[in-house]
Order: sequence, then C-alpha cells, then structure tokens
Amino acid sequence: PPAPLPSFPLFPLIKRRRQRQASMARERRRLLALLAVAVVAAAALCGSVVAGGDVVGDLSAISVGQARNTLVLVESEGVLESHSKFLEMVRGNAAKYGGEVDVRVAWDGGAKEIVLSKWGRWVYDSLVLLAPEAERLGGQSLSAAVADFVEAGHSAVLVGSESMSDETRKAAANCGVQFSDASRVADPFHTAAFDSEVIEASNFLSGAGAKGVLSARATARPVLWRGVGAHVAPSNPLAFSALRGSATAFCPTAKGALSKKKSNLVKFTGTDLSLVSLVQARNNARVAVTGSMAMLSDELFAKEDISSNKFFAEDVTSWVLGYKSLLRSHGLAHRLTESGETQDVYRIKDGLSVSMRVEEWSAAQQRWLPHKPAASGPIQVELTMLDPHLRTNFKTDKEGTFVADVTAPDVYGVFKFVVDYKSRGYSFIHLEEQVPIRPFRHDEYERFITAAYPYYASILSTMAAFFIFGFAILYTK
Repeated sequence: PPAPLPSFPLFPLIKRRRQRQASMARERRRLLALLAVAVVAAAALCGSVVAGGDVVGDLSAISVGQARNTLVLVESEGVLESHSKFLEMVRGNAAKYGGEVDVRVAWDGGAKEIVLSKWGRWVYDSLVLLAPEAERLGGQSLSAAVADFVEAGHSAVLVGSESMSDETRKAAANCGVQFSDASRVADPFHTAAFDSEVIEASNFLSGAGAKGVLSARATARPVLWRGVGAHVAPSNPLAFSALRGSATAFCPTAKGALSKKKSNLVKFTGTDLSLVSLVQARNNARVAVTGSMAMLSDELFAKEDISSNKFFAEDVTSWVLGYKSLLRSHGLAHRLTESGETQDVYRIKDGLSVSMRVEEWSAAQQRWLPHKPAASGPIQVELTMLDPHLRTNFKTDKEGTFVADVTAPDVYGVFKFVVDYKSRGYSFIHLEEQVPIRPFRHDEYERFITAAYPYYASILSTMAAFFIFGFAILYTK
C-alpha cells in the first residue's frame, strides 16, 4: 500500500499568526479611539476655561443661548418691505449678541423646504412666524411643528391676522391662547385719529415681574394696534397678557354688533381681551402671540411721536429670545448655623443656614450679574416632608448670595429643602436638596426637662406622703 502523506504543521501556524495580528490591530484601533476621545475632551475643557473662567458656570454668551439662530418666516415678499424695520431690529439683536437670522418666504413653498431638526439636533433656536396663513412648516403641520419646537425648550413669536389659517389658531391654542372667531377688535373710545380701525392700547402688564418684560419707554405711550383679539384663561399659570384691551374694547360680529354668545361676552370683551399674550412654559421656553400684523409694520413703527410700537416690540422680542430676564441658580448649600458644618443628617431643633446663588444675564455687559429680587418678588425656601413644614424668605448679603436661617422642626424624617421660584416674566427656578432629620438620642436630652416639672412634683409629693403616713401609723396610738 502507498505510504501516508506527511502532515505539514505550517498551515496552523499561519492561521494563529493571522489571528494574533488581527487581535493586535483591533487593540490599536481601540487605543486610538480612546486617545481621540481624550483629546476632544481636553480641548473642550480648555475652551470652557478660557471662555468663562469657570467650567461649571461658563459666562460666555454662547453657553447660555444668546448666540441664537433665528428663523423668520414671512407670508410674502411684500412683508419684507412692509415690516422691514422689525426685521432689521431682529437682525440687529442677532448681530449684537451673536447668531444668525434666516428669512424665508412661505408663499413660494419655502415653508415646506425648511428643516427644523437634523440628525436629532435643532437647526434653529427661535422662530418668528410672520405668516398667519401658513399651514405647513418643516414637513409637518404648523401647529405640530411649533408644539415640538416649544417642548424642546425653544422660543417662538406667533403673529396672526384676520385671514389666519386654522393651523395658526391651533398653534396658539396649544400655548393656551385662544383667538376670537370674530373680526378685528373695536374700541370706539380709544381710536387713533388717522385710522378708525386702529386702536390705542395702553393697558400694559403691571405688578410683580412687569419690569422683567417691559421697560419704561415701552409703556410711555400707547401701542397702535389693529387685528384679532385673543383670550388667556385666568387659571393658566403659564400664560399672561403683556397688553390688554380697555374696558370699552370688544370683538364685534360681522354686522359690527356685540356678540350675544355668553362665552364671547366673557372672553373677548373689556380687559379680558388680550392683545399681546406671553407664555413661559415649565421648561422656560417662551412664546409671544398676537393677532396684529399691523402692530409690527413700518407704518405704525414710524409714528414714534404718538406710539411706542417700536420699543414695545423690541422689549417683547428680546424677552422671547432670551436677551432679558434670564436667571440661573447654583450652589444650593445647607449647614449648621453655629459651627458652619455641613452634615448628612441633622437633629430636630437644630439651627440651619441655607444659601444659594441666583444670577441674571446682562445682555449689555455679556455676563452674569447678581439678581435683585426686588423687581421680581421675594425668593422663598421650604422645608418639606410631603407638605411644607416651614417657609421663609431669602435675604441677600453683600456678595449677592441668598441666605436664609431656619430651625429644624420637632419632627424627624426625610425632609427636602425646596426652592420653587416662579415669578412672572422671569425664568423659573426649581431646586431640591434632601436632608434627613433625626430625633434626640437617649443621652442628648436635658437632665431635667422643664415641661416635666409637674411630674417631678407629683413623684416627690407621693414619696413624702408615704413617709408621713408610715410615720403616723408607726408612732401614733
């Protein structure tokens, strides 16, 4: 029989060598990837330190959203000419604080071609919609696009008109603002001299937080306004009116008479009629809604001697885009009042000191400044366990730090320090810090408690009575 063929161990050796080479190549790629990530992280860290001087609290404008990319959608090319001053104001703010302004025309299909988000990131930071008749935006309905945009924490300016689309009405309703179905607002006692359809509105926002939205120059003269009125429900804590109608304003029917519907009489008459509505969502997104395209037109902007349309529009737009009344908070801390020591667990009736920093962005100086609560109302801190057990106001020290001294309640359990600051016109602040509170240990009570003196007296009196009674029994006949 033929001899068996000799075996060659060369092929297994080559196979093992190739496996080792492939393993070494994978290891090199992994190390290069880790090195690249480390380089990018180091570059980002250095950039944060150089820009703001503090990694946690970067003071650069870009880090707080001031460098905004704004999309302006106009109805037609005619709006570019009739509202050129307003558009120039938006461009001026973008050039001053950083960012770009992209102006698109809706009638030629520009609204359909707009891409609002790409690869999971929003392309624009804010929207200014001067297209009341638009129905589509970014490949979806206008109301859905605006709702998604606001829910993502971005801001929008929504302007309606007498011929606005149902999508515009729905977008406003999603924000808590209901437009009237009637024609434009009428006010026979506050009509402009040059046009009977233009009203002079001077019922501005007032009270706490008003200075955070409107300046003194914006309320010095009435606002010339012509358009469709709206209503903001008083029970809505997120929406409010920057400009209301006077007591004689109403939304007339097609025949010019007052509507007989009870709902319209309640919502769209007098001071319940909202001309310019503002919304600040729980995620601090801001929305402005108005039914007047004419309020932002060059025609009414030019009448600076009898109106404050230009300054009013500038203040409202700056508020919506986040150039003013923007707050941030950090450094919520607690410690013992006497020793200044921070503990994981405190004892009932301990004196505690709570402190935090609240700063307001200054667009003029491009940096954070200590917030002054006088304009927005006091900031309070609560110590809660299911329900608040105590509540007190913060006080500011010389360095602008908010400090409050409290006494731990005579109840033990897991408490929380809660700062829930919601002032109209300013950014919302919500902070929580968990603080357990324990009872006294058995060796921490006082030797003699004042409240127990009656019990001490009763014991001593019982003992004395026992000895006296025993003495009387033993030594008397």
